[in-house]
Amino acid sequence: MSNIQNMSMRLNQLSSQLAAAGQNGRMDEVGMIVNELGGIHAELQNAQAAVTPETSSAVRQELVNCRMVLHGMMGAAQDIRTAAAEQYRQVLGENKTMFEQLDEAAQQSDYAQAYQYRQLFKQMDQVSQQLHHLDGSMLDAGYQMERAQTAGGGLNGAVAIEELTSSTDDSGTMM
Repeated sequence: MSNIQNMSMRLNQLSSQLAAAGQNGRMDEVGMIVNELGGIHAELQNAQAAVTPETSSAVRQELVNCRMVLHGMMGAAQDIRTAAAEQYRQVLGENKTMFEQLDEAAQQSDYAQAYQYRQLFKQMDQVSQQLHHLDGSMLDAGYQMERAQTAGGGLNGAVAIEELTSSTDDSGTMM
């Protein structure tokens, strides 16, 4: 089994875990998902280095499959984020402004449920950022593989993934 196929299987598992975390609100699972996505990104870099012109086409197709899973996960993360925001507003009602003026410890003790929804919302932002970063890296890797295959050479001298992937600032806007 190729590294990319392994990544695809792990992404499918993470997708299921993300959906389950969204249904039961288990924030500890969301942190694990963020860490796993970072690990998959490192694996992608290693997999790209191992690709030859002969295997490039099959690997590019696997990357397409991985990106399809990522896009599904992006939608799930957005749905969870939206639901958390709605629940946050519903739980707080007219107390939202007062809640936001409290320090974190007071928020957690006085409005525990609202605090949990707010934390889930923030974690979904982290998941979304990781998913978008990984998606961009996969797109870049596929491009590099295609370019290397059409040039008839290996991936020697190919630009590293990080150099091609656009970055975003903390607000999610392109830099």
